[in-house]
Amino acid sequence: MSNSYVDVIEQAISLLEDISLADYQEVLAPHFSSSIGAHIRHIVDHFLALKHASMSGEINYNKRNRHADVEQFPHSAIVTCESITVWLKETCSTQLLNQRVLVTTDIDISHTKAATCESTLERELVFVASHAIHHYALIRIIRHMQGKDLPEFFGYAPSTISYSTRSA
Repeated sequence: MSNSYVDVIEQAISLLEDISLADYQEVLAPHFSSSIGAHIRHIVDHFLALKHASMSGEINYNKRNRHADVEQFPHSAIVTCESITVWLKETCSTQLLNQRVLVTTDIDISHTKAATCESTLERELVFVASHAIHHYALIRIIRHMQGKDLPEFFGYAPSTISYSTRSA
């Protein structure tokens, strides 16, 4: 079993253990319209959609838990991320990854229009992990603007890390 999905969530937990409430909730307008907490909540919503899908067979990425405690409080985000980690460890060690799921998501930027298609739980895990890393890259910029450092490869795609370490 690969721990890569767990590693993605553990990056968030590491960030959350070392952030003040003010930094977590700060919106650095006009450069950003969302706080770090909003980015973390968005990531968590996608992973929770997958967790639900492992039981129901359906993923709806449009259902979000905006303004939840996860968005407001780092401790709430840690608790939720830890529960996701437990679920990932159980899921990634079973045949559940091959489970077929139906995915629904909005696809039109001008009108309300959703598409539903078939996928697998593992394909969607690949998507949400990549999606999380994209948001981590934005969080990296926010933390830099807040005068804070993050681990060297926080917010970097796995392929970029592989390339960088090979080239060094």
